[in-house]
Amino acid sequence: MRTMSLLSKNLLRKGVSRGRFRSLFAISSNIREKTDNDGDPKRIHSVAVADNITLSRRRIQSNPSSSSVRRFSSSQHSASSSIERATAPIDYDPSQRWKAVPPANAVHLSIGAVYVYSMWTPSFTTALGVVSCAPADWTHSEVLPVFSTAAVTLGFTTSFLGSWVERVGPRKAGTVGSLFWGSALTTTAIGVHFHSLPVLYLGYGLLGGIGWGLMYLAPITTVMKWFPDRRGLATGIALSAFGAGAAIAPGIIQTIVDYFAVAPEFIGTLADFAHGENLSAANTHVELITLPDGSQVIANSSPVGEPGRPVIVATELDVSKLPNVTRGPGVYALGTGDTGVSKALGSLGLAYGALGLLGSRFMMVPHPQWSLAPLDAKDRGEGVGKNADIRINENNNFGLPASYVTTNTLQFPLLWLSVFGNATGGLALLSSSKLMITDIWTGVAPSLVTTSFATGYVSALGIGMAVGRFGWSALSDYIGRKNTYALFGVGIPIMGFAPTLCHSAVASSGTGDSVLPLVMTFYGGSVLAITFYGGIFSVLPAYIADLFGQKHAGAIHGKALTAWAASAVAGPMGLAYLRSNSVESATQELLRTVENVDAFHNTFGCSASDTEAIRTLIDAKTITIGRLMELVPPGTIDPTPFLYDSTCYVAAGLMGVSALANLSIQPLDVKKTLKDLKATGMGKSQPPQKNSN
Repeated sequence: MRTMSLLSKNLLRKGVSRGRFRSLFAISSNIREKTDNDGDPKRIHSVAVADNITLSRRRIQSNPSSSSVRRFSSSQHSASSSIERATAPIDYDPSQRWKAVPPANAVHLSIGAVYVYSMWTPSFTTALGVVSCAPADWTHSEVLPVFSTAAVTLGFTTSFLGSWVERVGPRKAGTVGSLFWGSALTTTAIGVHFHSLPVLYLGYGLLGGIGWGLMYLAPITTVMKWFPDRRGLATGIALSAFGAGAAIAPGIIQTIVDYFAVAPEFIGTLADFAHGENLSAANTHVELITLPDGSQVIANSSPVGEPGRPVIVATELDVSKLPNVTRGPGVYALGTGDTGVSKALGSLGLAYGALGLLGSRFMMVPHPQWSLAPLDAKDRGEGVGKNADIRINENNNFGLPASYVTTNTLQFPLLWLSVFGNATGGLALLSSSKLMITDIWTGVAPSLVTTSFATGYVSALGIGMAVGRFGWSALSDYIGRKNTYALFGVGIPIMGFAPTLCHSAVASSGTGDSVLPLVMTFYGGSVLAITFYGGIFSVLPAYIADLFGQKHAGAIHGKALTAWAASAVAGPMGLAYLRSNSVESATQELLRTVENVDAFHNTFGCSASDTEAIRTLIDAKTITIGRLMELVPPGTIDPTPFLYDSTCYVAAGLMGVSALANLSIQPLDVKKTLKDLKATGMGKSQPPQKNSN
């Protein structure tokens, strides 16, 4: 200290301000603390301080009046110029730290739209047919895994580029992420335009996942650094903006899609063979023939339309989902019209990319030696040095090694299961929410569950996710993390009871106001359940710190997020598999219900007993539940609302497993375990890991 006192007087005589001297002193102290732990304290400390002061003297002598004494020396920080520009002064007023929040939130508002993938899936599956699925259109089983691909890419990005984000700073990381995200949407637009599934996966899946990872990581780590005293609040603020992005996006997407959408050419209606109508009775209906590949074209004998022209048949239910189609059910020319999705994706790629770039430009991190303590306290020696570091380091540098936690504790696999089960159901709902709400309720209450209603439902889920991320994390500070996770078990009856609501609505044969309570119960239950999904991730970092200590919580968190990656695959792909099985079972059941074999032959061009031809027609999407419902006897129940029964039951079961796993988690004596590890030589110090979520 005597040496430092002499050096300080010398520097002050040379014209260095007290504020700049504090910066130099903080750097030198930081180097001293690090070397005291890792090397020879006397030798390295002396060299570090001497080098730092010598460098400062040279700068002062060359230009004493300039601001050449940096906020922190690049010789001690191997950061790029990007992170230097993004670093606030060491004496930054703590009351102004809230200014760091809006830019970070702008980045999250942009990338939050990744969660509303369900707004795109219905149009992806009708990209060619527009009003209904064409033979060459993608199936739900083909497009739902795109979201899973993006989620897995996110995991790899945060794992392999997390240290890079810390090194280059939030501005550069956010900028690169925004470029990837904007490119992802425009590449997806190209994939839809040229109907290339690999390009779709490349865009939304690969490029989108990289952008998602970078734009998700940089704002969270930035905001948490500004709020070391309230990390739970900081995480909630950052993640609620991410949820807000998901809440705002559906309305924007639907508006732009409707603007660019073009209705296909309407050719005419089909004869109602099921009710005895035939072509000879009226010359105003379109006559179709079925080709060997299962597709349909206008017959040569058709009184309406151009013979041989490929067509798509839209049912009344199909048309009810498309507000821009006003001609009603019937035959439409294949290859005409436009869903508007490709142009909407391109436009949003530019808009969201620009928003991300704008937010990234103004993101800011605190100086490495910045503290919430006022500067006058530092000058008096209060709140700094060993006494202050004990309090801070006990929070940040105390905990079990990640390698030990993941391989030698029972708490970690139980926590992993708690995350996996709850997240799987949430991701299944988020990835297909618009499709699900329309499949289940449009046929029951078409006047109520319109396209705008479905869009509002997706937005409500985004709001629920934002509220859950902020609300549950804040509540966990009062009731505890384990108790908060236990409350997520309320999702079990919500998911398990959902099919009962659907069956009750169908059995009542009511529409509109009569089924409104059932629809809104489903609506509200879904939003409540999705708040649990949001809460899982905002509470998880604190839960990990409570169980295993804060020091290596970032590394442990990264390991725990493999549960989310697994759920990102199991949720959307599991739903696609279960829904596909339900569609197949329902189709076969309706085929057995058809009684008018002549009407079936006139409609599809084959016998109802020709299983091989029927399979070809099903694969070509010519035989669908909607078209079969036009041929079955009156009073036959449409099975479409029941396509998600198995998904709901499986999700409820997984949530039950999560609830049991959470209840089985017991507290761990971290201090005692650390002593035991040190005694056996396993508790060597590891460098603290940054939180990746």
